[in-house]
Amino acid sequence: MVLDYMEKVRLISANARYFLAGGLFNGLGMSVFMLLFNLYLKEFGYSETSIGHILSAGALGAAVIAVPAAMIIERFHLKHILIAGTLLSSLSYGLQVFFKDVNMILLFSFAATMFITVYRVSVAPFFMRNSTPSERIYLFSLSNAIMMLSQLFGFFLGGFLPKLFLSLHLADSLTSAYRLSLYTSIGLTLISIIPFLSIEQRPVPRVKTNFLEKIRSYDWKIIIRLMIPKIFVGMGAGLVIPFMNLYFKMVFGLESDSIGIFFSILQVFMFFGMLSAPFLTKRFGMIKSIVLTELASVPFMFILAVTRNLPLAVAAFILRGTLMNMNIPISSNFEMELVKEAHQPFTNAISMLAWNGAWTVSAHWGGKIIEEHSFSFSFFITITLYVISAVTYYYFFRNRKAL
Repeated sequence: MVLDYMEKVRLISANARYFLAGGLFNGLGMSVFMLLFNLYLKEFGYSETSIGHILSAGALGAAVIAVPAAMIIERFHLKHILIAGTLLSSLSYGLQVFFKDVNMILLFSFAATMFITVYRVSVAPFFMRNSTPSERIYLFSLSNAIMMLSQLFGFFLGGFLPKLFLSLHLADSLTSAYRLSLYTSIGLTLISIIPFLSIEQRPVPRVKTNFLEKIRSYDWKIIIRLMIPKIFVGMGAGLVIPFMNLYFKMVFGLESDSIGIFFSILQVFMFFGMLSAPFLTKRFGMIKSIVLTELASVPFMFILAVTRNLPLAVAAFILRGTLMNMNIPISSNFEMELVKEAHQPFTNAISMLAWNGAWTVSAHWGGKIIEEHSFSFSFFITITLYVISAVTYYYFFRNRKAL
């Protein structure tokens, strides 16, 4: 199996390799930011409800830009999109940290996620254009595994940066240490532009057609069936995933260094989970792999809802995250295989719209639900939504035996 994997990896194109290198630094910087930003806001005095609104504004930005992003991808080199998306999102993330007024933070949360979404929408079409069917699932799998690896180091680094800045007397309070750490994360993200500059992009031939004809040309039956499970799982995820660092801080009283270690351990497991995606698809097929991993995560979500035992909660957190993220490269590849090449950017955009639109709604209310009820209540709602997502996915695509 390992030799087969290595043989397929050798087939990956130079363009894809440059992207993977850039993705490593992008993931490193963004994981530091993701770990610390909620903790920074909480330390600064914002309530869970306000933090939920800020996260929701970001998800709204992703939802708003998803479909226009598909149109942008069809008109510009993907290389330029990757570079511009990285620059503009980094600027917006920096301005979130710079401003202290909640309205400005909301504005730049919206902008940052909007720009990074243009980047993310371009990834799957980029892989489809720069790979062959032989190594494609391996490329999707390796890309997600590298992202997990970068997040492993990012979460570990993010957990210790605030204490490092405090010990070096570069920050005089925990809030300023968080702020300095967040700026450092943005600098790491900007390094990803260096390998992106080496990408050679060949434009995809475009057929001129008017907007309405183009919209009618898409396979809406397939697109809608792809959207429905995404909506349910996105809504469930938005209720709890953005608040997991707060879960460990508020339920177990942990500090950022301990939380960073737990998030880093998760990335190790997710790294190997992502690499196992090609073997899962060979054994079960794409559809069953997606459904089985999603359902298998549910018992661990239940444990997170009911336990007050830290080792058990950490184990459940790691296994739930591994199983749910294991199917990401499989579902991304599956969605692209279902549609024609010319329709891939739009289909990927709609998929992200479904996810982020649902996330926007649930993250908006997630903080309020946690504040007024409990983390457990949010976990139970998420369990229900995950099960519905898995059932609808299997129902819609169960007859596609080849996949």
